[in-house]
Amino acid sequence: MSKKNKIYWFEGVTEKGVRALLSEEHSNFTWLRSQRNRRSLVLIQLLGLALVALASYFPSIRTNLNLSAQTELVIYVVTAIFVVIAVFGSYSLLRIAVRGIADAPEELLDERQVLVRNSSFRYAYFYMSYLVIGLLLLMFFGPELTLFESTGNDGSFLLIATLMAFASAPSMILAWRERDI
Repeated sequence: MSKKNKIYWFEGVTEKGVRALLSEEHSNFTWLRSQRNRRSLVLIQLLGLALVALASYFPSIRTNLNLSAQTELVIYVVTAIFVVIAVFGSYSLLRIAVRGIADAPEELLDERQVLVRNSSFRYAYFYMSYLVIGLLLLMFFGPELTLFESTGNDGSFLLIATLMAFASAPSMILAWRERDI
């Protein structure tokens, strides 16, 4: 008999996937579960998100640095590769390190895990409100940004970084705060 694998569409997870993350003690990723390594992943994620956001200002930065076309291309490609690996890799490893608690539905967690998850969500979105205030100040007082333009400062990178920060904030807060996961 095959057991059904319930899909939680709102959370974007499956029952088997969440149970595997919650129950695996001898996984290949146990080295990620120490607080020091989880905090390192959070810092890598934050650095990657900051670099994604700065890509919105790349035309202005390029103009101010007076780079040659070849040097500009090398810097852009190397930075883009690092950013993609840093953001997606650290987020994937971060979800594994916190055992998927931040993304798990309530019915698959015990009472302590639900309290920890809800507390992480509260702090994450509290800090995200400061990010929104900072973005509003940047919009009013910073260089002009346009969305989805090939010339000038393209604000779509800033938008993408903000959305990724909102998606990863609960896992980052959980990874930073909790001593044992």
